[in-house]
Amino acid sequence: MKGRNMKLNIEKFKSKYDLPDEAKFKFNVFNPLVDGIIFATSILFVPLLILIILKFTIKAENSDEIINTIFSTVQIVCAAIGCFILNKRDNELFSKTNAFGIYAFIVLPFLFVIILGSLIFVIAGISANNNSIAVQFISIILQTIAEIAIAVILLIKLPTLKERIFLTLKNEWKRILVICILMTILLSVVSVGLGFLSNGTKNQEQLENVLHNSSVLVKTFYIILLFIFSVIVAPFVEELAFRDSIFTGIGNKWFALVISALAFAMVHVSLGDIENIYIYFIPGLVLSATFIFTEGNVTYTWLIHAGSNFIALIIMIVGMA
Repeated sequence: MKGRNMKLNIEKFKSKYDLPDEAKFKFNVFNPLVDGIIFATSILFVPLLILIILKFTIKAENSDEIINTIFSTVQIVCAAIGCFILNKRDNELFSKTNAFGIYAFIVLPFLFVIILGSLIFVIAGISANNNSIAVQFISIILQTIAEIAIAVILLIKLPTLKERIFLTLKNEWKRILVICILMTILLSVVSVGLGFLSNGTKNQEQLENVLHNSSVLVKTFYIILLFIFSVIVAPFVEELAFRDSIFTGIGNKWFALVISALAFAMVHVSLGDIENIYIYFIPGLVLSATFIFTEGNVTYTWLIHAGSNFIALIIMIVGMA
């Protein structure tokens, strides 16, 4: 009886609005034993192995920068190989689904931040040593532009994705409110709890650097920029990449549950602090499990991710004050 009541309670959260078949997410488009392995190897297995090796072999003074540069290069090469193989296997399927979304997320920010950013730094005579605040501002602006470009490309190229999000916001807003509020609170509690187990991640330190070493005016502009990037832009694009795209390309939702969470965690420790990967892996699992529960509807994980980042931003600002 207890199990039956629990099942009934869970069913209350199930959507009462049925999306059109063409707008529904499909977990088994690709072959998990072939395409899924190729996909996971190119976006996770090889880059993660290289990141672990770099962690224990690079001991230079500027090891963070060296590790990040080598790791990003490996990601680009793996993404190119993965795209080529999957496109060769089934060009029509690969081009008409969001399997390429994670590859776009890997490549475009690299081109904008590393290549275009380096060009801007050279022309302006800026370096991380003499003006780290300017470097951080420019890097986040370029990252934001790159991720907006990814979102636009995916929404234009994948009309079913756009339709799924639009219809969900229009017809399921009550369910969205309940699930997103509950899961945002859970995700925030989990993230804060995990934060107490660490002395801080390099990703977090990088974001907080400007707030420690700048004037009130600079801090104000930086907080606005962080809000635009971490609350409005990044959650949407990261969920398109790490949930919608990975669950598409893997072809098996339970395999994708782990791959998605690990890939999400890996990119947040790309500066080499691999020992902190669990801080991002567990929240990644929560978001991936939510994606499965909501039948592959990225609308929910996007809003939960945005809400959690908003709370994290507030906590960071209050902490700095």
